[in-house]
Amino acid sequence: MSALSEINVTPLLDLCFCLLIIFMIATPVLEQTTQIDLPTASKAIATPAPADPVKPKVLTLDRHAQITNDGRATHEAELREELLRIATLPEASQPRIRIRADGALPCKHLWHLFSLVKKCGLTKVNVDTEVED
Repeated sequence: MSALSEINVTPLLDLCFCLLIIFMIATPVLEQTTQIDLPTASKAIATPAPADPVKPKVLTLDRHAQITNDGRATHEAELREELLRIATLPEASQPRIRIRADGALPCKHLWHLFSLVKKCGLTKVNVDTEVED
């Protein structure tokens, strides 16, 4: 009789796969049962946005879902062309896109504008809001 010179790793692999399956099942359950209360912003903790060297582009959605680009009314096709032109600039010289939407406007219009900006390849986007007192 000779001694075995190899370690049988089959039981170890079985144990690892069993633990993996347990954690895969348990993790979503733990995440769904965690209760959190998100904080609300107030004037005391609100911080001003950092100064950008490039003037931001302001897109405004009024309560009738009309788009205004830096104070002048525009159509979606014109806005898309301008956003695509901005996306071709180097990232350091791309302006931050500020979206100002009327509070009475349905959210779907805001998400549509977001998707338009995202499809054009721009990533520096802010939504202007009022800070509660």
